[in-house]
Amino acid sequence: MNALEKNIATARGEAMAASLLASAAMQVAFAVVADRKGLLTKISEEIDDVLNHSGPARGDAGDEFITFIREIARVSAMRSLDAMRQMLDNPPT
Repeated sequence: MNALEKNIATARGEAMAASLLASAAMQVAFAVVADRKGLLTKISEEIDDVLNHSGPARGDAGDEFITFIREIARVSAMRSLDAMRQMLDNPPT
């Protein structure tokens, strides 16, 4: 494995760890909070707020890369929250 592959594997491993930790935290939150849909709404609003406040800073060439990362994070997070909301609306029987 070359250095680039190791860097990519490290980044993907760190992203997977963050996802696993977030998933565990969401499961705990759902277990202790009665208003699960309200919780999802607040989480969604917080994600949007954080990503909107971390917008482009200087307008330099590096902003395109950071903006792309931020938008991938937004789409991925919202997709996960939408799936959770759909499960709450239509629980498996």
